Amino acid sequence: MKNEETKEVIPEILIIGAGIAGMQAALDIGDKGFKVHLVEKETCIGGHMAQLDKTFPTLDCSACISTPKMVDTANHPNINLHTYSEIVQVEGKAGHFKVTIRKKPRFVDVTKCTGCGDCAARCPVTLPNEFDMGLGNRKAIYISFPQAVPLKYTMDRRGTSPCTATCPLHCNAHGYVALISQGKFKEALALVKEKLPFPGILAYACSHPCERECKRIEKDRPLSICHLKRFLVDHVEESEFEFTPPQERNQRVAIIGGGPSGLIAAYDLRKMGYSVTVFESGNELGGLLTHGFPSYRLPRQVIEKDLSVINKMGIEVRLNTEVGKDVPAETLLQTFEAIFISVGTAGAESMAQFFHGLKRTRKGSIQVNPISLESNLKGIFAGGDAVMGPSTIIDSMAHGRKAAISIDRYLRGEDLLPGRESEGTQLSPFRSLVPYSKRMEREILPDMVKPLVASLTAEQVVEEAKRCLNCAGCSDCGECAKACQPKAINYEMKEEIVEIHVGSIIVATGFDPFDPKKKPEFGYGVYPNVLQGLEVERLCSASGPTKGEIVIEGKKPKEVIFIHCVGSRDKSVDNEYCSRVCCMYTAKQAHLLRDKVPDAKITVLYMDVRAFGKGFEEFYERVQKEKIIYRRGNPSEVFRKNGKLVVRGEDTLLGEPFEMEADLVVLASGLVPRKEDDILKNMLGLENSSDKFYAEAPGLDPIVTGVDGIFLAGCCQGPKDIPDTVAQASGAASMACAFVAKGRKTEVKS
Repeated sequence: MKNEETKEVIPEILIIGAGIAGMQAALDIGDKGFKVHLVEKETCIGGHMAQLDKTFPTLDCSACISTPKMVDTANHPNINLHTYSEIVQVEGKAGHFKVTIRKKPRFVDVTKCTGCGDCAARCPVTLPNEFDMGLGNRKAIYISFPQAVPLKYTMDRRGTSPCTATCPLHCNAHGYVALISQGKFKEALALVKEKLPFPGILAYACSHPCERECKRIEKDRPLSICHLKRFLVDHVEESEFEFTPPQERNQRVAIIGGGPSGLIAAYDLRKMGYSVTVFESGNELGGLLTHGFPSYRLPRQVIEKDLSVINKMGIEVRLNTEVGKDVPAETLLQTFEAIFISVGTAGAESMAQFFHGLKRTRKGSIQVNPISLESNLKGIFAGGDAVMGPSTIIDSMAHGRKAAISIDRYLRGEDLLPGRESEGTQLSPFRSLVPYSKRMEREILPDMVKPLVASLTAEQVVEEAKRCLNCAGCSDCGECAKACQPKAINYEMKEEIVEIHVGSIIVATGFDPFDPKKKPEFGYGVYPNVLQGLEVERLCSASGPTKGEIVIEGKKPKEVIFIHCVGSRDKSVDNEYCSRVCCMYTAKQAHLLRDKVPDAKITVLYMDVRAFGKGFEEFYERVQKEKIIYRRGNPSEVFRKNGKLVVRGEDTLLGEPFEMEADLVVLASGLVPRKEDDILKNMLGLENSSDKFYAEAPGLDPIVTGVDGIFLAGCCQGPKDIPDTVAQASGAASMACAFVAKGRKTEVKS
């Protein structure tokens, strides 16, 4: 028996993708009085049309058309923009879809950001600008282009860089290297000291594991990070050290051993407000620092300068005091609420004698919980060489910091173990894939017995720091937050999950340009003067990286060759379809280059010219009259010879091979489906046609899909030009409005 159930259709519509198709559909729907949710994965709306200089065949300014639409879309009362967001789940059926949206964190509060750009001006990290196709640069906190909508900055935080992640103390090497690259030496030293209370010691004697993980090793050699830090220590004037504990606490902590591990534990615990006493059996602090390194490797004045902060912080130091002999263990247990043992390898045995019941491992070191460093005796912790055996200074200091965290938790009555995963050395998602055997050939390992060479000059450290690849994007140096007057920077911002309910969905995800690297014979990515079409658009644009000047390798090209049908009508890359726009955008770009470089020889190598649209044939004829040569040819390869590019191929009219020289080769890349479309297709239950774009339902309607209530608009359904895209978007908007305007939908249940 079948039952009929009538449900109210939700009078709201979701549009996925905010390019020209998504914006047009949203405006049409909003004008009809329906609420629209417009979701865009990028930081701003506009899509590929915002990247274009001119449109064909009318040569109208692309920004003059798209920018007003972007502004209207953002300001429309019925359009709810979700930028920098992605669809993660779609449930339900036509008329009542439940959609889950993940809003990625910008780390900038858009309600406070004024778009002034002060943050970007202060940012020391420079990255390739994706909007300019990598031909120009942007800062790690950025807007994609000056007319971006919304005009709100976004921080490009990709994760922790390998140099910072591998440092046991998590010193922000990426941050201070970025600051050094801009000559901001004082700011760099201040950033170093946020994690390293003894920067001089580590500048001279650190084993610098950060350099072994430096991503730059994949290109040539790692950055000399330790030399950069040493320059800061040697040449940057520091302000006088001042210390005020946040809040004095009543508990007292004893540190047994004044070596690297014990001293950093004392420093951290004192900063937390605890009363700290260091017991050192020798006549000076430092342990391994003073008797393990020759003075020409670790100068005594460096040690004295760094350790002077211990006294300035009010930490009590008892030299020539041996625990167990001069101070009974029982006295320590009665006087102090917590004890940290950091006596080195040789002292582990004596500590086991003084503290009855203290367990040791089979190797003789003190046995502790590896996460908390707590021993089997309550309130007694141990670290450094007494636990690890012989180790590096940086690893010993990391143990001291770990112990300080545990002791603080212990004295607060908190659990010692949860949330400790981020301590110590971590693996970065950007770590180098070069095998360690190869890294050993390229890195410069520290020699702890040889005298140090002279430190680098200011000019040298700036140039060395500029070699950083900024693989993790933002360096977390904090400069943008200092510059932002509205206090919009928020490093703690998390991704947000939003649920919406809609009656209909329009898919307008657009296209990706074909990656010419899949046609290696054309040299794209190998030769800097082999570009694809969208890159030439950015060069032609007045808002592009060269302000509209066509400059290749520092000069204007005299010979330019365009190659048609790269990545379309090509079985070798499984794209047999015609991309429909390449012939005409090539003609447009040839016209623009003729205008910008009047004396250049411009040749178009074509398979055949498809000028099917309104005004297309007339524009094609106009371009030919501008002394632009159209040659029917089948290029086989692009290579460099005698400093110039050479295009080799066959003239398919004459049946003759040819070789042509060029200063610039432009590949007319085809249009392909977006990479994310496969994921979205599965969420929505859609199908692909043979060209891998979204398939429309059988029949004559290119807008309707096989799923009730879901419609297509623009290039996600197949390649098309801007007028056709806008027309299809308006059609999709009308059908979606008609669908939700029914008000009710009847479902048949078995």
